Amino acid sequence: MRRLKSKLLFTTLACFVSFSIFTSTNSYKADTTDTNTVGVTYDAHVQNIGWQNPWSKDGEEAGTDGKALRVEAMKLNLTNAPAGAKITYQAHVQNIGWQASAADGEEAGTDGKALRIEAFKIKLQNAPDYSVMYQAHVQNVGWQPWVTDGAVAGTVGKSLRVEAIRVKIVKRVHLDSISLNKSQTNLKVGETDSLSTVLSPTDATDKNVIWTSSDPSKVSVDENGNIAALAEGTASITAISDDNQKSASCAVTVNKADPKLQYQTHVENIGWQLPVNDGEEAGTDGQALRVEAFKIKLLNAPQDAKICYQAHVQNIGWQDCVYNGEESGTDGKALRVEAVKIKLMNMPGYSVEYQAHVQNVGWQPWVKDGEEAGTDGRALRIEALRIKLVKVVPVDSISLDKNSLTLNAGDTTSLTANVQPDSASNKNVTWTSSDPSKVSVDSTGRISALAVGTANITATTQDGNKTATCSVTVNENPSNIVTFKDANLEKEVRKCVNKPTGTLYKNDVTGIMDLDLEAKNITYLDGIENLIKLQNLNLSNNTVSDISALKNLTSLNTLKLNSNPITDVSALSNLTNLSELDLNDSKTTNFNSLKGLTALQNLTLLNNNISDISFLSSLTKLNYLYLNDNKITDISALNNLTNLTNLSLSNNAISNLESLNKLTSLSSLNLVNNKITDISALNTLNNLQFLSLDKNTISDITAINKLDNLRFLNLSGNTTLSDISPLKGLAKIMSVNLDSTGITDLTPLKDLNTLTNISLNSTNILTVAPLDGLSNLTELSIINDTVLDSGSVAEFKKAVPHCSVTTSY
Repeated sequence: MRRLKSKLLFTTLACFVSFSIFTSTNSYKADTTDTNTVGVTYDAHVQNIGWQNPWSKDGEEAGTDGKALRVEAMKLNLTNAPAGAKITYQAHVQNIGWQASAADGEEAGTDGKALRIEAFKIKLQNAPDYSVMYQAHVQNVGWQPWVTDGAVAGTVGKSLRVEAIRVKIVKRVHLDSISLNKSQTNLKVGETDSLSTVLSPTDATDKNVIWTSSDPSKVSVDENGNIAALAEGTASITAISDDNQKSASCAVTVNKADPKLQYQTHVENIGWQLPVNDGEEAGTDGQALRVEAFKIKLLNAPQDAKICYQAHVQNIGWQDCVYNGEESGTDGKALRVEAVKIKLMNMPGYSVEYQAHVQNVGWQPWVKDGEEAGTDGRALRIEALRIKLVKVVPVDSISLDKNSLTLNAGDTTSLTANVQPDSASNKNVTWTSSDPSKVSVDSTGRISALAVGTANITATTQDGNKTATCSVTVNENPSNIVTFKDANLEKEVRKCVNKPTGTLYKNDVTGIMDLDLEAKNITYLDGIENLIKLQNLNLSNNTVSDISALKNLTSLNTLKLNSNPITDVSALSNLTNLSELDLNDSKTTNFNSLKGLTALQNLTLLNNNISDISFLSSLTKLNYLYLNDNKITDISALNNLTNLTNLSLSNNAISNLESLNKLTSLSSLNLVNNKITDISALNTLNNLQFLSLDKNTISDITAINKLDNLRFLNLSGNTTLSDISPLKGLAKIMSVNLDSTGITDLTPLKDLNTLTNISLNSTNILTVAPLDGLSNLTELSIINDTVLDSGSVAEFKKAVPHCSVTTSY
């Protein structure tokens, strides 16, 4: 205490001496070492202090920070200023608002009234080559970013005091030129685009530009260069510098909009919904409400174009076609629409595609041009429709992966047709053989060598305009000789049977039970069908596209086919003893052939563009199922897979989780990056230990409070999540990831003593004080949190010294 009193006495004496040295004019004498540099001096009248002395200069702090004292008034002066230059400033004062401007040393604000300055503006006059930059230290905010030339520093309407200011004069760098990212562009009515500026020099201090349109009725532009095509015609969009000295323009041509569809549905208990456009959902799904009627319109279409549509209605059957906005179905009679047909008339070059969401079925596949969507004769209601207009892209060419083939009698192989362009609307082909008695071909291009001779296999586009042919020669099949088309496959088989040279016979290879061929540069499997006792086969990371040679290897128990360009998996339908199948990164989306593999326990189908998983409903012995990186929206097929313990569905488009409600054996569930908002269906999954829900749009996690066995939980990326109180009952939780969420309060975590790892990156947590009692915590990460109280972090480190803490503010 004596040491503290001595220090205070010394400080008081120093202040007295300093006060005696400086004059009482409260002015600052400018530094004269550089008489050519324009500068600024300024002083602040501070609560409990008064006018500070000496004045601050050129970016120094005036006022206080960390003391919770208000700035009540301010004065500014220029130094070494050009003739006629002035500095003006005005203050926004508590209970007063914006005062009139003051200039050149005059007082802005008040003194003696105990009123805080809440905001201020500063400008230069008659100094075109200079800008004034300034910033405010604000109550509960801290230092705000620098602003310039009349912009507001501080806050208005928040009753927050300015506690300190900084001001500096900077030399302006004027623009030499402006250019745009494009000088001309073409849009269609209704389309938008963005223009951006390239300013030279890049260090110009005034980079503001004004955007204008020569004809806003044709093309509009906002203050950010975003343009919208409003009507057919042309307009010039110009970006002009603030000083009106530099400009650049882009010529915009607006063409007629593409044809499109607009449609609406009359729904049970709702009535007529608002119209929607191309591909959007009309009706409802998940609400068990029937569509009772619908209307479709063609927009921007040729004058004589029509859309014809008809409904199959409960108790009525198929109605007659109606056209262009007329009602199909009924309203006011409580009758369901069960099926629909839609087609275009007088619109060559276009096709109409549509799909129905059906009771107990969900979304059916897309159909087109008069085909039936929905059902008839099954008394099932249509609940929603999607309809879209598709521009037909004709086929330019077709080629085959092989121009000629030599096969032995009894051999089979596949041809692949490459139809161009990739965007062709109809890429279907028809396969024919010039001599089916010698070589047959099925609808998929699968060919079979039946007898010695030759035949041409031809693929013809469905419109009949393009063809491609492969010449096939069939030779006699040497008895019992095993040959492999792929030299690398043969090499590995020879290693397995320890026969590096000489003819291979069936008896040589039939005893092989395990074969690891991962990354052996294998393309063809012909010959592998002779390994009839094979139980475990790994073909991952090769270039195999045709797996038909596997179809009779019925002893297979484990099969790995990852990362091969496989286009058809129908050959797997016979492998009913399979318990483990890995088939990631293939070139097919149709896996219906797997539905009979009822012995499967582990199935991995990552990154296959799968949208329909109905084939899984019969695989009730599955324990592990991985379906990441597909296009799945409907998971109702999983409803009865009650033996599942591990399920991964990340990177799909799933929104409805009701089908998971009965999967109570699950211990691990991965739902990363879907379209999930409602997780209430998970409240029955009491055996869950690992749950990943990151990168969704979940705001309510009430269902989690019943998951008593949860150990690891990831909720990162759910930006609307702010309430984590349901977590406070998770007595076994060890790791929680709440990155990039909207949480601000960690109180629900304060009693979770089992926690060892918490991640709170990119959040707005104010304090980590609620975590001070978590003695088992070993890792805490709070990166990119701009409002975090560093003092609370310091206290936490004292309370839990063994915890590794990573922070950035």
